[in-house]
Amino acid sequence: MKTIGIAAAALSAVTMSAHAQTPVAPVAQEAPVTVEYYYRLKWGSAGQFKELYNRNHAPLLHDMQKEGRILRIETEEPFTHLAGGVRWDLRVTITYRNADDALAGPGMMKGWENAWGRRYKNWEKFSAEEVKRFSLVEDHWDVVVKPTS
Repeated sequence: MKTIGIAAAALSAVTMSAHAQTPVAPVAQEAPVTVEYYYRLKWGSAGQFKELYNRNHAPLLHDMQKEGRILRIETEEPFTHLAGGVRWDLRVTITYRNADDALAGPGMMKGWENAWGRRYKNWEKFSAEEVKRFSLVEDHWDVVVKPTS
């Protein structure tokens, strides 16, 4: 999945600072990791996307938060309209307990599987709604952020 690939690239080994082009220390395994997930939605589909997101995906995130794997979840929409190329319609910022959880390591994947099993008895319906939700996405990108102080 695109999310894991981008996060893995950002968190692995030594990265270069975009401004100074100097090495930045790798993220410590146990340090919290914050990722911003941006969604640009097809025109007119924001309401349906958010409905499906809140019904199917948000509860799984909250389960991971109850397990302590996610420390914070924040969902935001822009207050004003943005220009086409930079436009995003929904930003979900998640602070994970550590890099392993942010990169969907074995513990996180086991937690997801347990939550899916508890919450979604009708796997076909869940899968179909997730396919529909992603069909409403025009573009999606993830940004791993680091504290500046």
